[in-house]
Amino acid sequence: MKKTLIVASSLVAYLSLPFIALATGGGVNVSPCSAPTGLEIPLCAISAAGVGPIIQGVVVLIVIVAVIIALIYLLYGGIKWIMSKGDKTEVESARNHITAAITGLIVVFLAIFIIFLIATLFGINLNTGLILPSL
Repeated sequence: MKKTLIVASSLVAYLSLPFIALATGGGVNVSPCSAPTGLEIPLCAISAAGVGPIIQGVVVLIVIVAVIIALIYLLYGGIKWIMSKGDKTEVESARNHITAAITGLIVVFLAIFIIFLIATLFGINLNTGLILPSL
């Protein structure tokens, strides 16, 4: 019972800290964006219109990391196959690595395709700025 009371009172005290901090302002503007310096400058520049590019950047980063990991896994499977010396179990293990890497690449590219397909169906403009090489 004592532990529960201590945890509950600590939780109430912790949750009331923001209200205590705001109450000490005395009517003074305590917004960090009123005079931003340092780290607050990029955070204060975020608006509803600026969230889209942030999400887009995160998705592009995730896709790039996924493709790099899949390619490294594919190379690992190929090297493992070369080093197997014809042993059936090692060749099968290497083949499974290669199959998993190719499946991962297919899943990543299908996810991109599905995102663009859904965006096109709903009329959302996904201007990625990605310029594909052409002949």
